Amino acid sequence: MIMNKYSNTYDHCNLTFFSYPTKEGTFVFVCEQLSLVIEEKDNELAKLKILANAKSYLKNVIEHKLGEHLLNQELPVEIIKEFKDYIRGNEDNFERWTQKIEKIIDTSNLCPA
Repeated sequence: MIMNKYSNTYDHCNLTFFSYPTKEGTFVFVCEQLSLVIEEKDNELAKLKILANAKSYLKNVIEHKLGEHLLNQELPVEIIKEFKDYIRGNEDNFERWTQKIEKIIDTSNLCPA
């Protein structure tokens, strides 16, 4: 889709996050591989919420062994379109970062042996 694709597993997971402002004055934060989307008026609040949601999602999927396919989701078409519309002419004006699973949650007691 937009970013590099990883094949995430319980043991090795890279998550790509990005954000952009909307025409309505809100901020959208996205976790691509988990297909999580947060929209808030406050930029910092949106960032905190997307990270908290990613942490909760990862813990649940790994702890309950719900299936690694849940770590490799597709974003909704609407988000992809809105993001592509925004970056036309604003390529350097959006936030993007990649984070390894270990930085988001402590997986030492969650990963299957």
